[in-house]
Amino acid sequence: MFTKICTAAEAAALIKDGAFLTCAGNMHNCLAEEICAAIESRFVESGHPAGMTIMSASGVGDMGPVGGVFRGFEHFAHDGMIKRVIVGHNGSNHSIMEMQANLKVESYNFPQGVIEHMFKARARGLDVELSKVGIGTFADPRLEGGKANSVTTEELVEVVNIMGEEYLAYKTPKIDVALIRGTTADEDGNLTCEDEAVLTNIQAIAMAAKASGGIVLCQVKNVVKKGALPAKEVVVPGVFIDKLIVCTDLEKNHRMTMGEYYNPAYTGKFKYPVSAAAALPLGVKKTIARRAAQELKLHVPVNTGLGYPEGISAVANEEGIAGDLVLTVETGAFGGVPAARTSFGATTNALAFVDSPTIFDLYDSGFLYATFVGLAECDAHGSVNVSRFTDKSGRERRPGAGGFINLTQGAKNVIFCGTMTAGGYKAEIRDGKLVILQEGAEKKFLNQINQITFSGPHAVEINQNVLYVTDRCVFRLTAEGLKLTEVAPGIDIETQILPYMEFKPIIGDDVQEMDPRIFQEGLIGLRETIESKAE
Repeated sequence: MFTKICTAAEAAALIKDGAFLTCAGNMHNCLAEEICAAIESRFVESGHPAGMTIMSASGVGDMGPVGGVFRGFEHFAHDGMIKRVIVGHNGSNHSIMEMQANLKVESYNFPQGVIEHMFKARARGLDVELSKVGIGTFADPRLEGGKANSVTTEELVEVVNIMGEEYLAYKTPKIDVALIRGTTADEDGNLTCEDEAVLTNIQAIAMAAKASGGIVLCQVKNVVKKGALPAKEVVVPGVFIDKLIVCTDLEKNHRMTMGEYYNPAYTGKFKYPVSAAAALPLGVKKTIARRAAQELKLHVPVNTGLGYPEGISAVANEEGIAGDLVLTVETGAFGGVPAARTSFGATTNALAFVDSPTIFDLYDSGFLYATFVGLAECDAHGSVNVSRFTDKSGRERRPGAGGFINLTQGAKNVIFCGTMTAGGYKAEIRDGKLVILQEGAEKKFLNQINQITFSGPHAVEINQNVLYVTDRCVFRLTAEGLKLTEVAPGIDIETQILPYMEFKPIIGDDVQEMDPRIFQEGLIGLRETIESKAE
């Protein structure tokens, strides 16, 4: 009797040397971890499969190895096992980044949403994905073409002009093997995702692989009788799935997120109370989040990223407006409270879920009202780097852009959030003023940044509204460059701002003091502030 069910080892044996392999997921979300581990075991034992190209839209792994445990693409970080890596983000794959830095593997970094759409394009049989995302950034072939080290030489993206409009044409790959994950499949392979935190890109990757003549290997918790699943709950039809691998160690290899094995709050089945007791203490993180939150708009889609922007949802919750926000996450959730750090990608009390390619349709279309993202390095033209760093020894680390480029090029309003300096910076809020206790050793506002992840000149060209909210002041992007517009109470421009910038911003006669309520205990009337701007 024909069956799609097999073991992880049997699935791994199907992968040939030189295969082009894609993996669905976002860190642990929808990660087919048991299959990844089986592929590694086969290579260690036999030397096969060797010379693979691996690709994912975002990082698949857990920022490891953590405690000596490898997950996701970390399993493939063996000399000879892979020859090329194409990812949206490498931050959860430290061993792959080491191989990249040591020139042991060819490495490309493209915007996460572009890769999501590359899968959709391949599913339609197209050899290129046309996009304006990446123009003016390191993904642009006139700068770096997404190449992440000196052994990476093939051009996978080019500039084209169509009907007078400039686009980037990203070459879409033909996929030999796709690794995906869901919760339950029937005997024909029809797949549901009831216990997954998000959908990620499992449908797009499966369809892209089949359009390429490749195979789809799917990890699940359960297999049920043919026809037992409600048709409208099926996320990937069985015709796109070749093999089903029932996970044998759910807690280890079928975790909902990196930080949690299973949390029903992320499934969308239940709504949980969110207490205002989780309010941030008054400090730099809260003041930055409060000022950034004043740029929110109610009842329209916005996005908040990792780092300082994480505090925005906590501020909104404390101010009683969380229910009126439509926060979105790159993994496809609308509304609710996005999870942070080790559960990033998941959302509590989401209103709706779509897959990752669809959420990036929204981001790329300009429908997103605002995005709130981190700030690592910024130059006088307002360009920002969050994707490439060099330590004091000169060694590079390239975690990549993730969804940053899509978000910051597609949103109407872009708000960068972060402190002015890093490396030991300490400050407190005292008597309604910012008091700097210890200045950071590293400046963030530089004459030259390591890489262009966001292009200030391109933002000016497409008429975006761009703010840079820091602990001690606010800048606005203008056609002439960065303009200082607001200063925190207790901060002197000449002694506490300008010495910690390598360039001098535009300073007009209209510099204002930041809203003093931001630096005080109690509520700040955030709803009233937002609604007054909307009038």
